[in-house]
Amino acid sequence: MFQGQSLILSDERNEYYEKNFSKPAYEGNVLTVLNLSLVTFLVLLGLSMVAPILPTYAESFQVSYALVGFVISAFALTRMFLDMPAGIMSRRYDKKRIMIMGLLLISTSSVLAGTATSYIVLVIARMIEGAGSAFYVTTATVFLAQISGEEKRGQWMSLYMGMLLLGSIFGPTFGGFLAHTYDIRAPFFAYAILTGLGVVPTLILPKLNNSGNTSNVVGGEILHDMRKVLSTPSFLLVTFAIFTMFFLRTGVRSTLVPLFAANNLGMGEIDIGIVLTIGGITTALTMTPIGSISDRIGRKIPLALCLVLTAVITVLIPLSTDLLTLSIALGVYGAVIGLSGPSAAYITDVAPQDKLEISMGLYRMISDFGFVMGPILLGFLADLTAIPVSGASHAGEISVFPFAVASMILIAAFLVLLKADDPAKRRRMNSQ
Repeated sequence: MFQGQSLILSDERNEYYEKNFSKPAYEGNVLTVLNLSLVTFLVLLGLSMVAPILPTYAESFQVSYALVGFVISAFALTRMFLDMPAGIMSRRYDKKRIMIMGLLLISTSSVLAGTATSYIVLVIARMIEGAGSAFYVTTATVFLAQISGEEKRGQWMSLYMGMLLLGSIFGPTFGGFLAHTYDIRAPFFAYAILTGLGVVPTLILPKLNNSGNTSNVVGGEILHDMRKVLSTPSFLLVTFAIFTMFFLRTGVRSTLVPLFAANNLGMGEIDIGIVLTIGGITTALTMTPIGSISDRIGRKIPLALCLVLTAVITVLIPLSTDLLTLSIALGVYGAVIGLSGPSAAYITDVAPQDKLEISMGLYRMISDFGFVMGPILLGFLADLTAIPVSGASHAGEISVFPFAVASMILIAAFLVLLKADDPAKRRRMNSQ
């Protein structure tokens, strides 16, 4: 049933798209995409710099693994509630101003986190950071989708995602080095500087015309648009699959892996940073080329492979016994995560093209729910199944169980994705 409904809705979307969006008012070029990608790189570089130390920093306030997880989730919780307003604002107002406001909020929150005197202050700082991220990332995604044509959508969006993950390559190592050399709070201040610098290239981005009818995007009109997007079966199916990837990203990579490395293997900030950097490098190596490949073979195959292979490697991570084996596991993990590169392009393909801002807002909101749930759920399971260590200051060693739960969720997402339509593949077949 889903498949038939998707084909009918896809025909309607394609007809509207050909009429209104196949030739955008501003045709993007690679320099514009690189400009946008550079700022995103700076944001993710800063975000990744605090990744190796954030769980340990939160633990320093004498809290449980579940509350450590909530510090990471607080960022996504705020972003989840603001993704949709950000998408609506990007439809009505100047996208550049919204992105700059987001960058300034992130910079301010980083200073607050670095000077936090209690767990509550740290949580508040993370929430402000989430607000800034919602305004910047959602609007930047809409901006990129609006200037991308069908032929280069996968290539450009994967380039953007590749630059995003390039920040993840260098961030953990720099963050671990700063924390080791200066203080555990130092990466937060570096993050503030980087996002402040991001305002400069954002100022010279071209100004885009707002798409759609900007005079009636309040009240019932917004609810009507949301219902239309959420009634698109393939949009829901693909978004759920991406939800699980976000769940994994914060629940496993940003929470369980640093805690496992520190509490099970006795690794310090620099070693944890190196491990996360290796994962970032392998992700970048596979993510950009898979975007161009997806323009030819479709988006579903790479994302499906990503879900299955990530499920396998996730349960192998806690079998690591030292820096070398954990580095190998995270290297393989990063490489298969890179197969999700075309995910934003996939969402753009299956979304109603006349509701692009609403679609991106919903996509970000649902995905960020995965950001919220990953650290909280897996942190809670880590608490329940922790292996006590006599005399240790932490709650205990991390068991295999939370990793296994994450793996099962990925398999469920793979089975759901199989029912989704793949417009990119169909377009390619029709053109041959």
